[in-house]
Order: sequence, then C-alpha cells, then structure tokens
Amino acid sequence: MLAANAAPDPDSKSTEAYRAIREGIVSLELAPASLLDEAALAASIGVGLTPVRQALRRLAWESLVVILPRRGTFVADLHPDDVGRIFEMRLELESLAAALAARRADADDRAALLEIEDRTRRILANEPDAATLMALDRETHGLLWAASGNEQLARTLDWLYVHVNRLWNYALARIEGIPALTADHLAITDAVLSGDAAAARRRMYDHVQRFQLAFQRAWGPTNTEGA
Repeated sequence: MLAANAAPDPDSKSTEAYRAIREGIVSLELAPASLLDEAALAASIGVGLTPVRQALRRLAWESLVVILPRRGTFVADLHPDDVGRIFEMRLELESLAAALAARRADADDRAALLEIEDRTRRILANEPDAATLMALDRETHGLLWAASGNEQLARTLDWLYVHVNRLWNYALARIEGIPALTADHLAITDAVLSGDAAAARRRMYDHVQRFQLAFQRAWGPTNTEGA
C-alpha cells in the first residue's frame, strides 16, 4: 500500500471526528461556505480540539473544507462547475473499475453482485424513495470497486463519491429519472458477471454520463467543457 494512501486508524478520535464532520458536510447540516466553530464541533462530537483539527486538515486535503489563515475554516462551497469536474473523473475511473471487475471478480464478489442484482429488481418494483435508491447506488458501486481488485482505485472513487453525495443532497429534489438510472446497474453487473470487460466499461461510462446530465439539468446551465 502506498504510504500516502494508508488508511487511518478507524478507532481513533481523529477518525471519529472526521466521520462526524464529513457526514455533516455531505448531508448539508453544515451548510456550504459556512464558518466552522472548532470548539462547537468538538463538544457536539465528544472529542477534544486536537482530533477536530486533525480531521479538518484531512477534510481540507479532500476538498471538503477550506482553511484560511487568520480567517478560519469554512465548509467548501458548492458550484455548478463542480458537477463537470467530478464527473469528468468518474466517467473514466468508474468505467475502469467496472472493466477490471469483469476480469477479476472472485466467487465472493460474484455472489455479492448476484445478491444486489436481485435486491435491485425487488426495490425497483416497489416505487422506492430517493434515499433508498441513493443507498443502493452507493452499495452497488462499492461492490464493483471492491471487485476491481485495485485498492487505490477504490479509495479514489470513494473520495469522489463523497462529493457526488453532497451534490446529490443539494439537487435531489430536482433530479429526474433516478429509478431508470438505478436500473442501469443491472446491465453493468450482468456484463461483469459474464466477464465481458468491454461491455462493462461501456455500460458504466454510459450510466455515469446519464447521471452527469441529470445533475446538470437539475443545476441549470453550467459549464460542461471537457465533460
């Protein structure tokens, strides 16, 4: 494992603070562009100031907060151009992960993908709410990342998905066609289970691109150069 991407101690106070603050940012409980009060965060999480400051440095590296000397730490703002930048990366990396999964998925990966295929069909048949579909989308992509056999790729995609989740929470009420987008997963996982890397790559690329267009329509006119 590359040292720069080594996982932090999952049981540390710093990790506890990181997870709590990140969840607040993604859920929009901590509003975009708002000034963060380190003492209030520490009190609400139940940790000291040092873990909070360590967590904020990690979140700054992940572009979720902005630390300005002598001014404080702010939640990163949201901007329509973020959609194009994030999806520009996801188009290539999610497609790569799907192709690798088609080549490398082992018996456990295949069993997990078969189970989520079945669950996806049952969920879509029962008029699910957006929150259920969001959770299903994250789980499906996570299984494909794991099946790719590339931990660094999986970490990068997980980081990108945090930003997608934040954008999703902001624009969710205006995003159309989420059930149809979720149904794309079935064609993708079929290709992976069949060992067809080219089809898995192509279907994932098309899926992510459709999601990008849905986000851009929800945000309104935006800069789509390079997307």
